[in-house]
Amino acid sequence: MVDSIAVGGGDGQLRNVEYILLAEFDIDRGAILKHQYPRPTGADDSYVEKQAELMLPDGAHARESDWTMFFLNQKAPDESGKVAADGLPLLYVLNLVRTKHDKEVRRGAIVKAMAVCTRHRFIHIYQAILMLALENYYRAPTEDTLAELYKSANQMDLACMPQLSRHETTILRFSDDQNMFEERFMQLENERKLLDSLVRDSERLDLAQDSTLAELAASDDAGVAARRGTVSDVSASRMRAPSTRNKDRRFFDTEIVYSGVKLPIRVPMTVYPEEIGDFSLIQLLTTFGGSLPATSGSKNTHPHLESSGQYTHPIILLMNGLLTQKRIIFLGHGKPAGEVANYVLAAVALGSGGGGVLRGFANRAFPYTNLTNLDTLLSFSGYIAGVTNPAFEEHPEWWDLLCNINTGKITVSPALLMPTGGGGHAKSQTESLRRSLDSVSLSRNRSFSSREGKPDKWNNLDTDFIQDLMLAIERHYGEVAIRAKVENYVRHFMSLVPLYEYERDGLTRLGDPAHIAAAEKTGVDGYCISPGDKESREREIGFYQNRIEGFIGTQAYDNAVADYQSMHASSFIRGIDIAHMVYCLRNSTNLDVNEVEAIYKHLDEQVVTDEQVTELLASLPQSQGGLQPLAYGFYHPSLAIRLYTVRLFEKIEGNQAGARYVRSTNFFHQCAFSNLRHAFAC
Repeated sequence: MVDSIAVGGGDGQLRNVEYILLAEFDIDRGAILKHQYPRPTGADDSYVEKQAELMLPDGAHARESDWTMFFLNQKAPDESGKVAADGLPLLYVLNLVRTKHDKEVRRGAIVKAMAVCTRHRFIHIYQAILMLALENYYRAPTEDTLAELYKSANQMDLACMPQLSRHETTILRFSDDQNMFEERFMQLENERKLLDSLVRDSERLDLAQDSTLAELAASDDAGVAARRGTVSDVSASRMRAPSTRNKDRRFFDTEIVYSGVKLPIRVPMTVYPEEIGDFSLIQLLTTFGGSLPATSGSKNTHPHLESSGQYTHPIILLMNGLLTQKRIIFLGHGKPAGEVANYVLAAVALGSGGGGVLRGFANRAFPYTNLTNLDTLLSFSGYIAGVTNPAFEEHPEWWDLLCNINTGKITVSPALLMPTGGGGHAKSQTESLRRSLDSVSLSRNRSFSSREGKPDKWNNLDTDFIQDLMLAIERHYGEVAIRAKVENYVRHFMSLVPLYEYERDGLTRLGDPAHIAAAEKTGVDGYCISPGDKESREREIGFYQNRIEGFIGTQAYDNAVADYQSMHASSFIRGIDIAHMVYCLRNSTNLDVNEVEAIYKHLDEQVVTDEQVTELLASLPQSQGGLQPLAYGFYHPSLAIRLYTVRLFEKIEGNQAGARYVRSTNFFHQCAFSNLRHAFAC
């Protein structure tokens, strides 16, 4: 979902940028935070010193410029490991540090850093204005320079940017139509034009009233004609639709005017809650996605991390560490701090499912940190941090996973303890389940992999995912497509968690136990829609059991429970699992006629209103075929299924976004829809 337009300040006003920070290096005092504009951030004195150190990263003097990122108002867990849900909002800080060499000063260089603090997750839009402002500060090192930056950034106009719902954001994110939700933009733009015209008319009236009667009488004829012409022009402009040519509605175009310079700004409209800045997930995957297995400092494999033993793929090892809330360090010795920070932001997106499935990773992320911030870092369980100091590698007690950017290797800390609390029983239970699954697999196809003679199913759950990712990268898929694959993978994992909880405890906090029990009996109400689907899910639960056990109780798990409860209360479609039904129509091959008819009947009954259609479309991204899974119903031998499909498509066509979906479907699907609709109407 798109960020709120601005942050509420202490005076009740709305702002794009909350604070401007200025730090510099003093040869006698070290790094100091010289300015906090327009007011202090509220941090205590000890953390103010740490902020200055974060703004002036290690090795900044050796580079002309560097970027760093850090966050304000992060919430450390309490003694029970829980994180408070209330409190100040998380602020994202984008910092630019620049070194200017000058032989006339001590040490021959002047190092200064400037940062903006904002609630907007798309913090990269402020890069251009930061570069200009810091350059101006070198010429005029006064608070007035910060005031000008603050004023310009907060005058950026976002009034015509639509506030999309979560489902609308998902639809737009994966849309093939760059004019999706064009009507929402046009409505706000027309309202803005109307308001501007009214303001202009009001100003003209004020000027006319201030004129003398003689001047008014002398210019009466010309004034009337001018006003008529103005009204005519305004009326004509209202009748003309604004030009949308070459406009990509996945972005909102605006500008910032700073020191007389107009800076074009493109605000992304499809940012997920855990996507921060302009990072590259592809870079993370290619750096650590090599063929070499991950290294471990321990002889024993950790059940939460090394799901395939010593052959666990490095990306899966990292994914396991993120989902089970392990302490993760990204070390880039000699690398720019900005490059290291991008790896951390990419890891946040990886663990959260492309930024859109789970929450809580950003709160424990430290895109750049150093030794002065070590006590704060260690107060967070399961932090994700970026560092450039190799001293961290020498202290494995500080971390659980160390990702070396220079070598592309991931190391498991030898100091990492094995999980406690019934771990032995769970392990024996898991081994028993895996042995039984092995026997089932062997009796069916006698298929073996080349690694240790294990059945293929030992590796194919994660290996298929990794191979799909790497193949997509080789074929030059874009960031959105790669993140979508990660999102589907994490979303599929999350669908297994409530089933595991229900099988283990008879209840779950991430689903409705009554629906799970009903699905076991009727086979049409959600989680286990067919015997084949149920069998495959039981196999996957056995494979991921250790990861699920490590995930339960984490901050991400607690947030998922809260999100499930809020989404369940606010969802427009009740009583069925839309995402799972779409998944079955797209992937299942062993559904009988009654099960298919039950799916289409449920969809026809539950999807009625415009909001419900939007919620359905969010589960049918255009980049993954759009309405293709539903369109198969046009060709089904069952008359009832064909009727349900036509009725469903008619509802979809009545939705603004749905109409674009229907127009983008295959020509033969459109013909089938038209013919069947005409036939049923007759």
